[in-house]
Formats: sequence, structure tokens, C-alpha cells
Amino acid sequence: MTVATPTKPDRAQRDGPTLDTWNLLTRIAFRFCFLYLGLYCFVTQIVGTLLGMLSRPSSGVSAAKLMNPLVDWIAAHVFGISEPLIHVETASSDRTADWILLFCLLVIGATGTLMWSILDRRRANYSTLLAWFRVFLRFNLTGQLLLYGVAKILLTQMPSPPLTTLVTPFGELTPMGVLWSSIGAAPAYEIMIGGFEAAGGLLLILPRTATLGALLGTIGLSQVFVLNLTYDVPVKIMSFHLLLLSVFLLAPELGRLRDVILSRRQVGLSRQLQLFSTRRANKLALVAQVAFGIWIAVPIILDCATAWNEHGGGRPKPPLYGMWNVERLVSDGQEVAPVVSDAHRWRRVFFEYPGEFKYQRMDDTIGFYRATVDVPSHRLELTRYDQLGAVSTLALDTVSVDSVKLSGTLDGHRVDIWLQQLDLDSLPLLGRGFH
Repeated sequence: MTVATPTKPDRAQRDGPTLDTWNLLTRIAFRFCFLYLGLYCFVTQIVGTLLGMLSRPSSGVSAAKLMNPLVDWIAAHVFGISEPLIHVETASSDRTADWILLFCLLVIGATGTLMWSILDRRRANYSTLLAWFRVFLRFNLTGQLLLYGVAKILLTQMPSPPLTTLVTPFGELTPMGVLWSSIGAAPAYEIMIGGFEAAGGLLLILPRTATLGALLGTIGLSQVFVLNLTYDVPVKIMSFHLLLLSVFLLAPELGRLRDVILSRRQVGLSRQLQLFSTRRANKLALVAQVAFGIWIAVPIILDCATAWNEHGGGRPKPPLYGMWNVERLVSDGQEVAPVVSDAHRWRRVFFEYPGEFKYQRMDDTIGFYRATVDVPSHRLELTRYDQLGAVSTLALDTVSVDSVKLSGTLDGHRVDIWLQQLDLDSLPLLGRGFH
């Protein structure tokens, strides 16, 4: 049995960028990736997390507005789109404007690559620029993996299914609704995949562990991208580009990983590109990268914790929280029978979010009111969303612990409504647990 003697890295490997000569295809590919991926990060929410404490990470800050005039012009004169495009910053990245923006970036990237290749055709490599570009991409990807990972760990990205979803016929859910509800109903799984994403983001902060972080990111983002495709989640473009960032960072190590997994050849040391030519400068750069990682991570954790308190598990529950069956309903002195074909008769009501009152009709459609619930004063005020001045006041009488009677005038009709609270644990999805 022979023992391989590790070779000592030369000074170029240890302290500075390599001086290899890249082949023509590699140089062209790098130029395009540098322009296209760099631009995509700047004009989308990806770059927003780099602002750290200067901006809320989930605010979607980007330079997209700078591209809007070009996108609108291309939409009208190239694709013949006459309708105004929607440019509102949302989590969705699959709108018409987003696809046209993607077209613009591809054209800019291809054109810039051609010009760059002509003007700089004699350069042997871009090792120094690659080293800095990898740092830029690492921290962009770090921010996104941490943002989505911590949101899953705190169960705010895919919360437990809303009460109204629990009584919605399965076939009436959107594919995205099915995905969100299924993962939200399995909090341990959501925490696990969130931990996987967050771990990948944290590993990307350090150059020494960046390969492992990129590997975890590639595996996790591959799953996310496939789920977005198959469940029609409108973040396909964003998830695909995050996957591209991860693959770009992992690309230099793919040969070594292939040898480790598929061959019995000895695998040498990884050639890590350094930012500076001296060891002292690189140590200071490492400290700066750790500090910058903290700068990114802390506001993300605080933002997700705020989201947990505002609309996650830490959100206060309203009085009478739960799902209530309408046992009886009397309108203008007439008993209203629970007939399935009646599109007006209430079947259930829901007290789930502060300031909101939902009801399910007999045909399973859902209606909404703004609500003020005052249990001590036995008062319920309901306001229609389409008529903010129309307020209906109902007396709220607690018949028993799980029974309530509402009486008063609702939308011009005198009503008496008897409610019976449903035990949520009686629903298999919530009460079954692990067996």
C-alpha cells in the first residue's frame, strides 16, 4: 500500500491568482457569465440582501426601475405588446415584464460578450476578476439561501394551512396552494429543508467551505426549481437563476467531485483563487468576508423573526379564534335551510386573523368582512371591503363554551345566527400527528 505525499502548493496557488492560460471557449463563457449573471443580480431582488441593515431584506430592493423604460420599449416595438406592463415589485418573477427583462439581459450579455471578446482577445485569463466575481456571487447566493432558509425554519414562508383552506375542496386548490398547504402541514419537514438551505448559505461565507455550500445550494435549489415548475409557482425565473449561481460557483470543482465519486484516481488539492498577492492581505480579506456575512445574516434573521410575529406562529390570535359551523340561520324572520344550491346561506364562519371575518357559503365559496370583535361588550362589527362605510353591528352572545349566537342587522337584513365551534383536532390533517 502506497501513501501519496501531498505536494506543497506553489506561491501562485497559496498567495495569488493562478496564471494559467484559459482556452478560447472558457474565456468567452466567463465574459458572458460575468455580464449576464452580474446584471441579473443587480436588476432583481437578489442584490437587495447585500444592503444588510440598510434595507429590510424582504423588501425586494433592486435596480429594476432603471430597466423599466427599456423593457417597456422592447415590449411595444419588438413583441408588439400594447397593454401596460406590471412593474410592481413582488416575490413573483414570472410576469410578462420579467420575461422581457430576461430577453433584454440576454441580448445585453451576448452583445457585451462579443465586444469584450474582440477588444480583449489577447488576454490569457481572468483569474483575478474571477476571484472577485466569485466573492460577489457567493454573498448574493448567501443572502437568498439564508432568507428563504430562515423563513422556512421559522415556518413563515409556508405556514400551517389557513382554516379556509382546510375546508376548500381539494380540486379547487391551485397547484401552488397544494404545495404550500402540504409543506405547511408538515412543519418538521419545512424546518429540515430550511435548515438545509440556511446551512448552504452560511457555508458560502467562508472561502474554505464555499464548495460545500455551493454543493448544498445546487442540490436544494434543484429541488426548489423542479417544484416551482411542476406546481406552477411563479418564481421559476428567480429559482433557476439562483441555481445557475450555485452551479457557477461549483463548476471549478466538478472534475474533482467526479473523480471522488466515480473513479479511483487520487484527487489533489483544490486550487483556491486568492484575492490578493500577500498572505496578510488575504487574511484581512477573510476577516472582512466573515464580517460581511454577519452584516447580511443578522437583518435576515431579524426580518424573519418580525414576519413570524406579524403573520406567523407568533401572531396574536383574535377572540373566538377557530372554525364555527352555522347550525341555524334566520333571516328576516324566516329560517334559511342549509341547501347546497343556496349561494347566499352561510355554512361556516372563521375567526382566524385580527381584524378579519371570513365565511363559507353553502356552495363552498368564501366571503370576507373587516371585523372588530369585542367579546366583553358582546359586540361584533362587520364592514364590507367594497363598502367601507357600510358597518353591520351584531350582538354576540356566548351560549356556552363552544356555542355563540349572533343577532342584529347584517347588510340590511335582520338575522339570528347560531354558531357551533368545530374541534380543529377532529380534522385528520391537524389531529392525526405522527404514528
